[in-house]
Amino acid sequence: MKIEPREYPSRPAPLWLKYTAIGVGILMLLWLPIEDTSESPVMVFALIISGVLALRVTYLEQYTPNLLRIALIGLLAGLCVIPIALVLVAFKTGVHGHGVPDFPAEQIISMLQSIPLFTLGGLFLGVGSGVWLTAKNPKPLDYQ
Repeated sequence: MKIEPREYPSRPAPLWLKYTAIGVGILMLLWLPIEDTSESPVMVFALIISGVLALRVTYLEQYTPNLLRIALIGLLAGLCVIPIALVLVAFKTGVHGHGVPDFPAEQIISMLQSIPLFTLGGLFLGVGSGVWLTAKNPKPLDYQ
């Protein structure tokens, strides 16, 4: 007996989410040429990119809000903040291309040490969002 997968309708991303992604891209292009060694803009960009990706994942399909699924998305979004920040740091250092890196090793180590903090924060945001969405939409959606 073969079980066929059930087809669910796809849901496009909302317009505000697309404009947020475009705005972040424009701001990053303006930020790249600036000689800045502060990790604050990098972390803000990484948080926004991770948040936009997490929201896009939640908008991929129409489904009944599931607390565990949304908490897992939040956990993964929090876990991805530091790797995204490190990619941004490496990209900015490569674009500038001078002998001394823009971000010293101490800053990178401090960013790596904050992985548990961002992961826990993402989990808490995911659980809070999941509780809010399941309370807002308690009934399962009808796909028929």
